[in-house]
This record gives sequence, structure tokens and C-alpha cells, in this order.
Amino acid sequence: MNKIIPFLLLTFLWSCGNGDMSGKIAQLEKAHAETPTTEVKKELLASYTTYLNELKDDANSYSQFAHKKAMIEMDLNQYQNAGITLTSAIQNHDSGVNTNANIGLLSSVLVNHVHATKLDGAIADFQKLFPDPAKAKSTFSPIINSLGETMLDEKTGSWDRLKVRDFISLSRIQAGIVKNDDDVQKSLFNAANMSVATKNYDQALAIYDYVLTNSDDFSKTPTALFLKGFTYDEHLKNFDEAKKYYNEFLEKYPEDGYAESVKASLKNLGKSAEEIIESFGK
Repeated sequence: MNKIIPFLLLTFLWSCGNGDMSGKIAQLEKAHAETPTTEVKKELLASYTTYLNELKDDANSYSQFAHKKAMIEMDLNQYQNAGITLTSAIQNHDSGVNTNANIGLLSSVLVNHVHATKLDGAIADFQKLFPDPAKAKSTFSPIINSLGETMLDEKTGSWDRLKVRDFISLSRIQAGIVKNDDDVQKSLFNAANMSVATKNYDQALAIYDYVLTNSDDFSKTPTALFLKGFTYDEHLKNFDEAKKYYNEFLEKYPEDGYAESVKASLKNLGKSAEEIIESFGK
């Protein structure tokens, strides 16, 4: 019986023709919440598309429904389409109340799906929207700060997965557009820290590798190399890789503030806490 209800609802809605689109969408959203089938998603997506054409002069509503449409497109694995939807909303309705959320979501779509294997592609797409680095920073920084302040639910002590995702993605995009900026680099390394905190070590390593590959754009290249070795050491327990990057660090930056920590890490590489404590007494 529960499976029949959404089908009857869809049949009724299809018969409405050009009736009240907002009412039709409300009913479809209810059906989607109750039974999120592919059929319902596709009908909801079509309705969002039609409705957005009616909202071209309403920036607030357009930005809100563009976000909803993009979320459905992502559910249907239509990531390129989601990127186009969000880009259009940001570009043509930047005063909309949902623009900040759209920017965060677009960064995630581009970094995690459309250009998943090449960050430079995601950065290039964002640069088309924000070609001026100063404008990019003034736009992105408040969004990143807001995500950073709200991504931990203080009541439950758990991370909001979607906000963490947007925080990390937008921090990476910002660092690719705004070069040699201490605040931007701080956000990027915080994104790496969040990747580690959520056990996404490959993503943390990708961030460190981006810094190391683009060393002319970053003042914290030594930190990235140290943290790359530390991630292999402390979290992945890949001591051969850790040793490799620790030694590279000492060769390149023997006078850096992390040098003594690296020497200590090399000395204790692979040892248990008990073995390290024992060595203190010898």
C-alpha cells in the first residue's frame, strides 16, 4: 500500500498540467521525503527546472530552489548538471539568500566529483566566477569561517558531514585562487586537520601534496612536508613512507622549527609507547 501512494500522487500531479507549480513541488517534496524513489526524484527535478524558469526575477527564491535542484541532481549522479545549476545561480542571482550555501556546495561538487582527480580543474572553474583574488577571499572567507564555527554539533558532539565537506572543499578552492596569504593558508591547513579528524587521510595527503607541488604559492611548504611524514607515521603506520619524508624534510629544512621534532620522530619510528618510555631510562 505504501508503494502505491507515491504512484497515485504522481499520477495526480501529472494530470495537473500547468497548475500551481509551487503546490506541485510541495507535494513532490513530501513524496520524496516519504519514498525517495528514482521516479519521484526525476519528476521533482523536472518540476524544479520548470519552476526556476518562473523565478528569474526573484533572486532569493531562485537561489533556494537552485540549491534544491542541485541536491537532487547529485542524488541522481548528475554532477556536471549540478555544477551548471549552481554556477548559474551564483552568477546570475548573487544577492540571493542561499548564495553562500550554493558556493559551498559548488566547491564540493567540483572538488569531489567533477574534477575529483585534478584539483586545478575545480580551481579554474571557480576562477571564472571569481577572477579577482581579493574578491574571492572576501567572498569565501566568511563562508569558510561560518562553516568552521557550525560544523560541530555541540549538543551531540558529532560533525555535520555536509558542512565538513564544504569547509574542506572551499578551503582548497580558496587556496588555489588566493596565493601567499597567511589567513588562506591557515584555512587550508585547518582543512587538512579536519580531513585527519574525520579519518580521510588520503584527502589530507592530497592537500599537503598540493602545497608541495605549488611551493612558490605557499610559505608553509616545510609544514606540509612535516605533516605528510607525520600522517604516514602516526595515522597510516606506513613507517617506510614516513621515514622517506622525514629524511627529505631534514635534507631541505635542517634549520626549521620542526627539525627537532622530525629527528625525535625518526628515532622513535615504529616504536610502541612502552618502548619509547623505556628508552628514556637508558
